[in-house]
Amino acid sequence: MIVGGRVLEASIKKKNDEKIEGMNVNVNIEDVRVEKEFVVISYDYKIIYIPDNAEITVKGELLAEESDKDKKEIEEEWKKKKILPNRFAEDAINAISYTGTAVGTMLSFTLNIPAPLNLPRAKIGAPQEKKVKAS
Repeated sequence: MIVGGRVLEASIKKKNDEKIEGMNVNVNIEDVRVEKEFVVISYDYKIIYIPDNAEITVKGELLAEESDKDKKEIEEEWKKKKILPNRFAEDAINAISYTGTAVGTMLSFTLNIPAPLNLPRAKIGAPQEKKVKAS
């Protein structure tokens, strides 16, 4: 369960005054580690305005409290495969998105660009099998 976090760095860059036509959002989990009673997730959240005329970056850390068993599983899976268990990844991505959007909204007003979109909650599940119709 995500119990806290902090923003370590935030920046905004306006490259030109062209009309903004859209934006891409990128959430990158940089590192996952266990420190005492917390799982610490380091992230980089980036909003790129299209066509390449502005960019917002938010870097930070989330803190999660998990059972000792779950902390060990999360840390081992990250070290081996650089992935998070689905149930944990969903909460992490939603918390990162919320923070990135909130900070991005404040920053966007400083350079008079549209605020980032508030993304819908992420839902992560097992991949669905494709069913092929027999002929």
